[in-house]
Amino acid sequence: MSAGLGIRIGTVASVAALDTSHDPYAPRDYSTDEAMRTVTKRSALDLRPGAAPSLADLWDRAGRHLLSGFADRVGDPVPLIDEEGRSHQAEDLFATATRALVAEVCAGEDCDPAVVITHPDRWSSYTTDVLRDALERAGVPDVTLVPDSAASMRWLEASRGASSDGLTVIYDLGATSLDITLMRTGRQQASIGPGVHSEDLGGAQFDHLITQHVLETVSSSQSFEFDPFDPDTVGALVELRARCGEAKEKLSYETATTLSIELPGMRSETRLVRDEVEDLLRQPILGSIELVRETLHTAGLDVSDVTQVLLIGGSAGIPLVAELVSSELRVPVITGPHPDRIPAVGAALLGNEIAATTVADVPVAAAVAVTRPAPRPAPVSSAAEPTTMSGRKRAGIVVASVAALAIIAGGGLSVGTALTSKDEPTPAVSENTAGTTASATPGPTAETVADADSTATTSNGLPAPTVAADGTLVPAAGTVIASDGTIVADPAVPAPGVPAAGAPAAAAPVVVAPAPNAPAPSAPTYTPPTYTPPAYNGPTLGDVGTGVGGAVDDLGTGVGGVAGGVVGGLGNVVGGITGPLLGN
Repeated sequence: MSAGLGIRIGTVASVAALDTSHDPYAPRDYSTDEAMRTVTKRSALDLRPGAAPSLADLWDRAGRHLLSGFADRVGDPVPLIDEEGRSHQAEDLFATATRALVAEVCAGEDCDPAVVITHPDRWSSYTTDVLRDALERAGVPDVTLVPDSAASMRWLEASRGASSDGLTVIYDLGATSLDITLMRTGRQQASIGPGVHSEDLGGAQFDHLITQHVLETVSSSQSFEFDPFDPDTVGALVELRARCGEAKEKLSYETATTLSIELPGMRSETRLVRDEVEDLLRQPILGSIELVRETLHTAGLDVSDVTQVLLIGGSAGIPLVAELVSSELRVPVITGPHPDRIPAVGAALLGNEIAATTVADVPVAAAVAVTRPAPRPAPVSSAAEPTTMSGRKRAGIVVASVAALAIIAGGGLSVGTALTSKDEPTPAVSENTAGTTASATPGPTAETVADADSTATTSNGLPAPTVAADGTLVPAAGTVIASDGTIVADPAVPAPGVPAAGAPAAAAPVVVAPAPNAPAPSAPTYTPPTYTPPAYNGPTLGDVGTGVGGAVDDLGTGVGGVAGGVVGGLGNVVGGITGPLLGN
């Protein structure tokens, strides 16, 4: 059956959606989870030795053997290092995560889906090409790459119907950044401008504010002390921040929740209310709305031009975001029950359309900047603008030319016929050298030609004639064919070493080019030179001692530098985590 698989791999979370409906254009209820099968995972690969790579569960905070941070570094030449010391390119990890999602979503399903992967709108063609090559290496070929905005607009069309002429603002609030894209809808659907990408706002900043609020609340009710450099304390703070993130998600559909706090020497619980959390997040969200206004102004537009705002991304599910965007911009706000799934669901719809139709008739929206594998046209070179030939192509032409020359020399190819546009045989043209008269004497038999070719000279020591394409004999330079068929010296050509009448005595020797039908000269035998390796004299004992001493000194210096770097790095990491706790 035809199926479309949409995948979006973000900085923190990855979503895959599988659409197996027979009609990708059929209306469906996206307010429930039954509209399409989806899988949400953490964007962290489990690279445990001896096991197949897989993505961790969304709230799996076990850090061992997990490698993350690859989604934002596709195309970065600096590799990522895992716990085993192995280096990985970010695009290869991205492709491995894609393969793991495909295997998990299609587990138990008899389907061969058309895979569509979304990517940030800010990606360049170089980044998409790098990812496509990595997907080929990972065994996930024939993948269609589309921008996040294009897949989101496909979801909007499926859930609300075709949009009329207007302007849609796509507000993508993720875990670590905010992306704003302007989309023209209607008959001329297309993106406007490059959009805006800001890392000053995101779900991670919200989690930090909530964590700081919880610690201030606990410290005001009871006194406790802890060592910020203790590894157990650092681990407890990381766990507390993750729990604050879970509480933020829960407050999106509940009005209150209870949060457990476990720190060295202290255990407590605190109650979080939605109104308190919204007071913490109000100012950052208002700052993001001001960024929307700046984006419109940069594109030469005004807030009054906006028709609607589409909220996507995991952090866009906070009710305060939709409330403030609607009240500040005074336009309708559209989102789904799971804003983080919108791009993946839209990509699955596009994939199902691709699977149900031929590639040439894929009904993709005009604004979808689909990056698909396609044959590139051959470059056209003009006579005025020379082109550069690659080494491989040049070598191929040389080899083909040598082979063609060998065939021509062996008499296996008729040049005249090859250059004729029709199938009629080309009339033979007999060329005589200077001073040679045409003879009506019938040509020699095949046996005579064979004998002449084998001896290369006649009985009187003169060069044997060659055979033209029409079977006639062409005498060698300096010879003519007598009336009796014998080969004699040309009286018009002086003998070697004897100057002709009236010619200067010190005339330079004349080099006569071989006739077109002359046999190709044989290449001289090449004998490669013999190679005698030079004698090796090992270092003296004094040199060895000096080298060992230098190596020991270098090793000591390197160890000291590494130890200093590790200690300094640990201090920076611990300071960065515990700084907010100490008021820095």
